Amino acid sequence: MKSKTWLFCLLILGIAVSAEAQGELVKKGKSLVEGKHCAICHKEGGKGKPMEDLAGGKTDAFLKEALTDPNKAIGPQVLMPAYKFTDEEAQAVVEYLRSVSKK
Repeated sequence: MKSKTWLFCLLILGIAVSAEAQGELVKKGKSLVEGKHCAICHKEGGKGKPMEDLAGGKTDAFLKEALTDPNKAIGPQVLMPAYKFTDEEAQAVVEYLRSVSKK
């Protein structure tokens, strides 16, 4: 019985640590989005889709490519610049977009 309790405690601890790391990634993503002024275009009535509509139904790979090479991912008509994010930064932005997503 003690081993099951110990295993359960480790599982809960692992979930808590993972959630905390996820929260830090979302904070970093939010900071990057704010620093790049993405909301100027990504708002209701803006040139791009509102921020909360960007991540729904999209894979992480697609979202990362849309950030780093929007002309390739979305199309040549896109006005958004290509951002030189590291993989970690791009993942942070993706996690932030998922956190504000309606879908």
